[in-house]
Amino acid sequence: MRVIFVTDLFSIIEPMGAMQLSAILKAHGHETDICALQEGKTIDMIKTYGPQVIACSFMTTEAERFRLFVEKARQLFPYTVIIAGGPHPTYYPQIVDTWALDAVVVGEGDMIIVPLLEGLIQRKSVRMLMNVHTKEFKNPQGDLVADLDSLPFADRELVAHKEPFNYIPMKTFFATRGCPYSCSYCFNSAFNLMHKGKGDILRRRSVENLVTELGRVKAQYRPDFMRFGDDTFVIKYDAWVEEFVEKYRSRIGVPFYCLINPNLVEEKLIKALKTAGCYSVMMGIESGDETIRRRVLERPVSDQSIKKAFKIFHELDIRVFSNTILALPETTLQDDLESLEFTLDCRPAYSGFTVFTPFAGTSLGDYVSQKGYMNLSDTMLKTIPVSMQAGSVLNTVTDRERQIHRNILILAPIANLFPWMRRLITRHWIYQKPNILFDLMGFCVRNYCNWRVFPFGISVVGFFSLLKKVFYIDKANYQDIG
Repeated sequence: MRVIFVTDLFSIIEPMGAMQLSAILKAHGHETDICALQEGKTIDMIKTYGPQVIACSFMTTEAERFRLFVEKARQLFPYTVIIAGGPHPTYYPQIVDTWALDAVVVGEGDMIIVPLLEGLIQRKSVRMLMNVHTKEFKNPQGDLVADLDSLPFADRELVAHKEPFNYIPMKTFFATRGCPYSCSYCFNSAFNLMHKGKGDILRRRSVENLVTELGRVKAQYRPDFMRFGDDTFVIKYDAWVEEFVEKYRSRIGVPFYCLINPNLVEEKLIKALKTAGCYSVMMGIESGDETIRRRVLERPVSDQSIKKAFKIFHELDIRVFSNTILALPETTLQDDLESLEFTLDCRPAYSGFTVFTPFAGTSLGDYVSQKGYMNLSDTMLKTIPVSMQAGSVLNTVTDRERQIHRNILILAPIANLFPWMRRLITRHWIYQKPNILFDLMGFCVRNYCNWRVFPFGISVVGFFSLLKKVFYIDKANYQDIG
């Protein structure tokens, strides 16, 4: 059986979900390949490869492109099995009823991917498989994968010879699955509710299993930077952390990046991560107003906790990639401006900003729909923006506010990197009409700051190839909204 995975784009972050499923399929004797819609050669690749299965994985911001792709693929390949998984199909599985799909996988597909695809190809019943939705039946969720060590290591060869993965010496890993938090804007809140009683939400690989994979990847691909993509890489200083620090430092010794919640930042834990090789972290600010974090985002993080966390990271010379959300429901432009000032006061290495997007399945997305701030029906695919850097889709936000938000997205990293420009930007430039000069400056500074967080080495040829790719990604993400 030949399976081709279809993702939206190839960025510097490897498509870990497809790579994990590919490893499982290959372990059962099947063949796999992968392509990306935005590379522009998807249909030609499918014709050449001749797969029995097209497996799509996408987020809500990518859903409209995939709807059009699935429609075209069904016309051209009427006898090929087409399935979908990933965030959008998981939280909006009813697409199986209106799209030209054979099945949707809701949640984790590790345990059912092989029998599902083999069954669909052989025209056998797959009605007994949990997590599967078709036009004929909608099955409930099965148990979560309890033992992550039982899964094969991600299939790196799936993307090893594709750009930009063939010239970027950074590799991504997951030490855990699940997130114990239920922030209202995040998919995890819906995931946790969906899988209540189906096993532990937060699961962790053994240190030895993780470090063994890291060691094999290091020996084969020689990365000079590691990225842990876990929603919650560590939750406290414990025996797992002690073992990880000792084994990572002695056997891997490559700088790494991870995500962490401000409430978990305490000096003993961060010093341990620093000893292991932690170079940078992602830590969400989300809002500069503590009340909004608690009331709107259901994220009980105090201003004091955030400031304390930044102080610890600054003292230990660990660079922070922060994220702050603009245009949250029932907030004002003044709230956004206060979030901007709060973020700049924290002085992250990269001050990232996004615009709130009401994803289906999240509690805040459902609230937005109930209040009439946006219609989250099936037609939403044409109104959801292509990225969280595009303009707000809420009807409570004015065009003037959207322009200011866009300028904050573009100019905040400049004000953060060059404090002497802060007053000029926050008091004057963000109120100007968006223009090409702002875009150019923002592009240069954002990508410089991104390199400060992910300082992998790259050849001159690789640098310009990556710069070209990032330019087109940025052009799509930071769309002109007026």
